[in-house]
Amino acid sequence: MSPKENAINFDVIVVGAGLTGIIAAQRLLQAHPETRLAILERDYCVGGVWSTRRIYPSFWTQWTYGIAEFSDMPMEQPPKEDCMHDLFRAKYTTKYLEDYVRNMSHAGQTLRERIRFNTQVESIRKVNGQWKLQCIDTISKSQRTMFSSKLVMANGQSSVPNVPDFLGKEHFHGKIIDSIDFGQSDIIQDKSIQHIAVIGAGKSAADMVYESVKAGKTVSWIIRKTGNGSLGAAAFAPIDLPTPYKNGVEASLARIMASLQPSYLIPYRSWWTWLLHSTSLGAMLVSKVFSLLDSSVRKYAGYRERKSDKGFENLEYDNDIIWQNGTAGGCHFADFWPLVAEKVYVYRGDVKLLSGKELYLDDENGTHFPCDAILCGTGWKDGLGMFDNRTFMELGLPYPKDIEPQEESAKWEKLVGRADEQILKRFVMLRNPPKHYHKYETRTPYRLYHTMAPVHDDSILFMNHVVAGIKLFAAEAQAIWAVAYWDKAFPLPSVAEREDDIAHMIAWNKRRYLSNGELGNFAAFDSVPYADRLFDEMGVTSHRKKGWLGNIFAPIMPADLGKVWHEYLERQSKGQTSVS
Repeated sequence: MSPKENAINFDVIVVGAGLTGIIAAQRLLQAHPETRLAILERDYCVGGVWSTRRIYPSFWTQWTYGIAEFSDMPMEQPPKEDCMHDLFRAKYTTKYLEDYVRNMSHAGQTLRERIRFNTQVESIRKVNGQWKLQCIDTISKSQRTMFSSKLVMANGQSSVPNVPDFLGKEHFHGKIIDSIDFGQSDIIQDKSIQHIAVIGAGKSAADMVYESVKAGKTVSWIIRKTGNGSLGAAAFAPIDLPTPYKNGVEASLARIMASLQPSYLIPYRSWWTWLLHSTSLGAMLVSKVFSLLDSSVRKYAGYRERKSDKGFENLEYDNDIIWQNGTAGGCHFADFWPLVAEKVYVYRGDVKLLSGKELYLDDENGTHFPCDAILCGTGWKDGLGMFDNRTFMELGLPYPKDIEPQEESAKWEKLVGRADEQILKRFVMLRNPPKHYHKYETRTPYRLYHTMAPVHDDSILFMNHVVAGIKLFAAEAQAIWAVAYWDKAFPLPSVAEREDDIAHMIAWNKRRYLSNGELGNFAAFDSVPYADRLFDEMGVTSHRKKGWLGNIFAPIMPADLGKVWHEYLERQSKGQTSVS
């Protein structure tokens, strides 16, 4: 019997049972119920970041009720005691996703029944036109080979933790826990753990700081200095900033708000966007609007006003929020900043050494202090380690620049250089970026069409590899486009045109988002323009049928995505194609 005869064969395999993988599978099966489809999940539960294993008490959503749902299943409103300015505890998103996979069924099988839990994908390569996946069961350690005609990589940007390799960790008598395992750990409850060091600048680090302080622990918050690989402290905005909308999340889903961004993803055809972004007056007005937002965030935190003898001022972020040169998030708790200022020791530096139950910093003062546990909010790896460098090159995924063939490097340098000239011509604001620390990538950027589709292989899609602000919204938009793409329901631009579009995305990213734009996949403020581009290419119009004023000022809600989806299905009903 050949290896392939002993393997399992599918039409579509989805890697990752987070929200992106779930909605991708759902839309594919709605269009083609008989598709042989499997979802592979390394963990034992659905949800990814929002899974049962990864949530913890201080984990709250940064999306609001009414928006935190897919278009085909409304979310039950959480109780008032678990809501805060329309945001809510993350456990309700967890429940929603678990209910979703149980309720959605196709050809007699629910989404949940299609998920193969505890399945780690070790390697993926193309063999005779099929995708070959070598997998291992994380419990039994048994191996399994799977083949699929098409592949959806939906494991995203937050699946493989980037845990530092601390010098002396083998001599450290305390615990080292990454944020991915924080929810299942006993760190907070363990009375023998009194001194906690939290490492990282982002939202997960801030949550772990808050939970540790509220539990009465002595907390040291360590953030690497800007300039040695770190982008510095995060910007945490209050969740109740006033807007003309119900809340800030709804505001971000309105085209009028999106138009304030210097976004390449917005078609270059409006007098309004020309005025805002192609004239000095407009650029000045945009900068003024966002400087007011930035001032509100800094004032709320009180970096320089609050009295503290523990280094509180070290938490002030460097560049204005609009540039997103670091990480950012929402500040959910009214007592967060006062507590941190009063009780948390804040350091800017690197961990030099661990020894016994002491942590030593690499600074001029030789700072060291007791440490019973280290909590790491230190970011993520790209989650694509199952591919080799050759496949990276062929598909347009990031790979080390020092192995890129000279001809390929010269080709993209020319394309991106030409695109950069056009970006600077269009966007006045991007001509003069602020002084900032720039963290350069050692890898090539993503060279995927719409950050999803390889130019030379239409059998694989990379979903949730764009960094978008409203994740459920972007995930459903991608899923709808993916079905239409594999149905060949719209004509693709030529290879040259797609490569030119990719080059523009890369050039714009580097100008617009500075260090965060190095990989060409960052769109934190651009979820609506991104979805518009996908739907406009498909030729659907339901998302633009709110009337003249509504199209400009009304937020695009999950129900609008549902209208787009049903419009597409109706259009395809006379000549349905197969994804196999």
